[in-house]
Amino acid sequence: MKEQHSVMWGIDDTAKQLGPISQLRVGPFGHVVVIADLNETEALLTRRHSSLERDSSSISIFRTIIPGALLTLKTNEVWKHHRRIIGPAMTSKYLTLTMPKAYDSVGQLIELWKAKGDICGDRSWSAGSDLEGATMDAICGMAFGHPWGVIRQYTHLVRAMDRQRLPVGPLGAIDFKLVAPDLAESTWRIFTSIPLRGPFPRISHFVTRLSASYRRQARLVDQFLDRKLIEARQKAKLLGADSANETADNTLDMMVARELRGEDWMTDEEMKQELFQYLLAGTETSSTTLSWWCKFMTNHPEVQRKLRAHLYERLPDVQNGTPSFEELNAANTPYLEAVVHETLRLARTAGGVSREVKHDMFILGKLVPKGTQLVLPTSIGCEDLSSPVSAPLHTDDEKSRGYKNPQASFWAGPTDAENFPRKVGFWKAGTGLQFDPERWMDQDGKFDIHAGPSMPFSLGQRGCFGKNLAMLELRVFVSQLNVAFFFAPIPESQNIFDRVETVTSHPIYSYIRPVPWSTVEAQGDT
Repeated sequence: MKEQHSVMWGIDDTAKQLGPISQLRVGPFGHVVVIADLNETEALLTRRHSSLERDSSSISIFRTIIPGALLTLKTNEVWKHHRRIIGPAMTSKYLTLTMPKAYDSVGQLIELWKAKGDICGDRSWSAGSDLEGATMDAICGMAFGHPWGVIRQYTHLVRAMDRQRLPVGPLGAIDFKLVAPDLAESTWRIFTSIPLRGPFPRISHFVTRLSASYRRQARLVDQFLDRKLIEARQKAKLLGADSANETADNTLDMMVARELRGEDWMTDEEMKQELFQYLLAGTETSSTTLSWWCKFMTNHPEVQRKLRAHLYERLPDVQNGTPSFEELNAANTPYLEAVVHETLRLARTAGGVSREVKHDMFILGKLVPKGTQLVLPTSIGCEDLSSPVSAPLHTDDEKSRGYKNPQASFWAGPTDAENFPRKVGFWKAGTGLQFDPERWMDQDGKFDIHAGPSMPFSLGQRGCFGKNLAMLELRVFVSQLNVAFFFAPIPESQNIFDRVETVTSHPIYSYIRPVPWSTVEAQGDT
């Protein structure tokens, strides 16, 4: 199978060779401890989370651009205060009100891909930048009430192109070089300035900030946020506090309404940083996951066809792009939920979860000193009955202190599993790296979240704050793109599953060839 891609991180190799707890040297100055055991990972993130903190290295990296946002705050009173203020943006009430923004964005993406298809014929193109633009438009709409018009501008540029002079990339795909609006380009510049490599991120980013172009782009984004804050406060005062709170259909209006009611408040700088984090996280993670989804669909026509039939059966308004928040749930559209969760499981958009030990503690029978960075790889989602993600513990002493899972052929190591039995099942032997949404369906055709291991959003107190937003965005985009297009096969030279690690784990190549469902390819008559 094409999706049996290479191991993502050195941490995966370390676990395979050294077991469920191992140590990996990182650079010349430090090391991390890798925990590759499902039960122990769950225990650490949910029941032992008070002994852990967000790791200092991640905080240092992201503090270069958002020093006062949730992502870079320790788990203290300030963090809790911020979470209380922005928390309502993740409730079903506000997500329901912001859904039209997501539908507008995916609708514009569909028009862009139709325009590209008209001039590309049977040739493919890369989906990555299109998905980044569409998810950014969606998140901007949800955050500020209006998108930045990235996809609208792309579509205008594509329709103005000469189809006889389209640039062709090295692998034979059409190489669209499209320019986004200034705000979007400036935001991406700030995203990509995050110093992910090197031991001194603050110094590295300080040098980056010295450039005139970076200062100009950062100033443009900051001025936009200042302007939106002023506009939101003026609007809230005109409506009155209670009315503003009831009608808020974007995150900024909701935060300002709460401020006006005296419920809670942040400084302007804190509000701007939380909004920028919302924009960064919602764009980067969702666009990357959707890029992987496109690749999986290209290689699984049977899944595409089944998903389309399922959506037509369960969602009467799906062709109009208007299914409600309640209709797009696991109970009503279980196969859609299965496709989304299977994409998250195999995409591994986040390669792992990092935490820092707050005091000396025992983990899997080993003493881990205070200050140690733990890495909990998401490869546990690929574990099946025949393929453990970590090597067995070897010594008789370790075995005597561990537990033997009756359904697996490996020692998972000493945990509190007897007191807290495993919540999820095991994937069928030999299937851990296969794309198969059916694994999430029970015998009654319902979606089963506990069918097997997967940890795309982490767990516990510091789990992904935007999980509900991400799931809504993925359900909207996947359902609408599936109804609009069949992702036809592409040349083998372009059908590559290699990855590159940035803030998330991107596919290096995300070529697609979306065609109408009326074509022979889509109908499966070839």
